[in-house]
Parts: sequence; C-alpha cells; structure tokens
Amino acid sequence: MTHPHTEKIANTSSLASAIHQSALKTNEKSSHSFYAIQPDSRHYKSFVLDRQRVRKALGHETEFHFARAPKRYLNSWQPFDINFENLGASIRVTMPDIMVRNGRLFLSLAAYEVLSPIIAEHGEFLPITYEGNNGFIFNVLSVADEIFETDKSASNKNDLGEVKSLYSSSHKINKMALFRTADDGYLEIYCSEILKNAVEKNQLKGIEFKSGVILN
Repeated sequence: MTHPHTEKIANTSSLASAIHQSALKTNEKSSHSFYAIQPDSRHYKSFVLDRQRVRKALGHETEFHFARAPKRYLNSWQPFDINFENLGASIRVTMPDIMVRNGRLFLSLAAYEVLSPIIAEHGEFLPITYEGNNGFIFNVLSVADEIFETDKSASNKNDLGEVKSLYSSSHKINKMALFRTADDGYLEIYCSEILKNAVEKNQLKGIEFKSGVILN
C-alpha cells in the first residue's frame, strides 16, 4: 500500500538542517532546557498497536513488538491500521493531532506537515492508517547518550526514576530537536524549545510538555 505522503519524507532532512542552523544558535557554554513529551490523557485518546499487526509490519524475524532501544524499521515496514482508546480517567476525550506512547509519536497529517521539517533527521516516519485517515508513527532514533556523550556520573533523576538532568560538553546539543536516552530505558521522548513552540503555535493537540530536563 502506497502512503500518499511517504514520498515527501526523503526531502525533509535538508530542510530540517536549514531550520536547525538558523533557529538553534546558542552559546555552547550555556545550559539548555529540554522538555519531556507526555500524553494529555485527560482530554485525548491514545493510540493502541495490535501485537499481531505490529509483528506483520516489522517482519516475522523480529520481536513481537517494537524493540525498546532505537531500531530502524522503515525498509521492511508494511503500513497497517491502528486503534485509539481512552486510557485516561475522563470519558470526555477526543482524537489527538499528536500523541506519545512508549517512546514513539503518533502524527496526524496535520502534525506531520508542521513537524516533519523539524524532526526528520531524528528518526523515521512509519506510515499507518486510522479511522479511515492516513498518518504516521514517528520512530525516534536519536539517542542523547550517543550524540551528546553524556556523563552518566553527573546526570541525575528524581524519586520516581525520571531523568532530571543530563550533562555533556558536546556542542551538538545545539542542533537537537528530539531525542531519547538510555537513562530511562528509552521510554521518554525529549524535545527542544523549537519543537514545543511549533506544536503550540499550530495548536496541535494531544500532548503536554514537562520542563526540568537540563543539558549542560
């Protein structure tokens, strides 16, 4: 099945680089605030991936589900239909434009059009369908531990085991819009101010931003 927006994916990396170079110029010696992307389950439905459909999409030689650590799947990916369910306490929930779960993002076409130039170099867009619509699961492949050469001895977490800060002297931090880290088992997705602003400016609904992650 050919996805109508798949052909655009290959052209987004160069545009993403241009955006980063013009919008993410900061002092290399300063610290930078990043945000953990969290689902707004109070107001929006979450996507649910059927285990059998996922295994078919990933190929039968793979695990029964996505690997916890970042791994590429696009070359053998077979698009399939995903479901949305209410995973929060409230019954008054609606469909999201963007949603996060287990270290991956759901993107409607509206969210894809806005965010693809910003995030394309940090992962891969896996085409899916839902409720008669086309969309993507964005598989985040950028890892802070590899790109930033993080100092784990200086990093710290809160009492719940959530990452509070990561430390690095690498200047590459200036170019990161989206990443995961082994420090929390790759479960969280972290983003920069530029991505947060793009989501809010374009009123993309479904996620919240938790501040407090600092990289130095």
